Amino acid sequence: MEKIMKLFRYLLPLLVALGFTSSAIYADSANDRFGDEARFNEELNERDWDALLDYINTKRTINVAEKATNLTISGDVRTEWRHIQEKRLGQNLRGHGRKLPGDCKRDCNDEFNVICHDEDDCHCEPISRDDYDIEANLFVEYSCDNTWGVIQLQFDNAAGIDGTSRKCPAAREGLHGSGFGDSINLKRAYLGYNLYCCEGTRFDIEIGRRPLYTIFDSNVQFLNRFDGILVKYDSNCEYFADWYLHMGAFIVDEKVNHSAFVSELGLLDVCDSGFDFKYSFITWKKHWWNNGGRNRCDVTDARGSRFCVSQFTTYYHLEPEMLCAPAQFYGAVLWNTAARKKSPIFTGVQGCESGSGSDSSERSGGHHKRENFAWYAGFTLGDVICEGDWSVDVQYQYVEARAVPDEDVSGIGRGNVLNESVNVAGRGNTNFKGWRLQGLYAVTDNLSLDARVQWSTQIKKRIGGKHSYSEYRLQAIYAF
Repeated sequence: MEKIMKLFRYLLPLLVALGFTSSAIYADSANDRFGDEARFNEELNERDWDALLDYINTKRTINVAEKATNLTISGDVRTEWRHIQEKRLGQNLRGHGRKLPGDCKRDCNDEFNVICHDEDDCHCEPISRDDYDIEANLFVEYSCDNTWGVIQLQFDNAAGIDGTSRKCPAAREGLHGSGFGDSINLKRAYLGYNLYCCEGTRFDIEIGRRPLYTIFDSNVQFLNRFDGILVKYDSNCEYFADWYLHMGAFIVDEKVNHSAFVSELGLLDVCDSGFDFKYSFITWKKHWWNNGGRNRCDVTDARGSRFCVSQFTTYYHLEPEMLCAPAQFYGAVLWNTAARKKSPIFTGVQGCESGSGSDSSERSGGHHKRENFAWYAGFTLGDVICEGDWSVDVQYQYVEARAVPDEDVSGIGRGNVLNESVNVAGRGNTNFKGWRLQGLYAVTDNLSLDARVQWSTQIKKRIGGKHSYSEYRLQAIYAF
């Protein structure tokens, strides 16, 4: 056993280094495809000057044994199965031989027909009701003195074999596969510095990347990425509440200097009552003083960024003795104050005149109400820490079309297998109401089973038509 532990101690840094290397290779290839600079200029930019290079090298000479007290390495491995059903205007979008249009264009006069008919003219992929994923997450955190750094690498890949690389028109009788093994995501990469810490008060600053939902609290927004700077002030007021104020700014689109700003104020366990109160505000708007408010498509005050979202959240924690387990009620209301009452919600299908085909008021987003409100409420019972623990949660969500940005919805959603946008077609990830039930059970201290059932329907049929979505998910998780 001692030999195995020694071998693991020496192999672990090598595995971490290999993970970082593969991530860097993937990031470089992505920059080659989409970046502003050529590979040569990227290399010039990434080369460290001698003083910085020497400083970093001094850290590499410290062995793992000396770093052990400051270094934390953890992770999890997941296998997931999802069964999904999605209908639009009475049509099944998954299963029953349905295929997803690839590089083909839709007919302006038949916008609702989303099924490929001619595989010789465009590439079409079957859409199954079952989805299988293999995922692994690796966390590395190092803290020393008043500083810390955090890294999370996520490997999330579709299940299946590596089949023939040829498409159906060229290999109709080939052995095709759905799996791949090169999906690497730099989920978190940030550093922090503690500016002040004394008598229950702490003032920190952090710079880098992480998901928005790991910083700010919401069940229907904050799904997107936070690449920016975060200032955190945490304190307490004796006999009243613990409280905090977190504020940050992050990059939305560096090509046009578009940034977003977000903040959250929280009061925890107010007067020992078990109540928590939180208020958050985020603005996605590109203001007139920043290049005239134009986005990369030269559109001023684009619909997609016309969001200033306020959210009020409340938690009530019950005494554990009441239900023989930790329990809480929670709920939130939010609205987008930047939504305009007389502004159309969507523009119609790109490349089509708004008056062609079906009714022009439907095609051009003729519904002129704000549709800027959302709310959710739920109940959680139980807490999972070790073997035999369990937890269940039930939640209802209601999100109107312009309550939160289409790209930042973190709730139940609508499935949206066609990857449509509410700003273009009136069909995207918002305009839904539905239920979510989920449960977690710890089989051992490390192995757990997670199950989730959720379903939703549209709120307003005249925005994108009738739509329904349901999903059942089961995943096994091994955390270490």
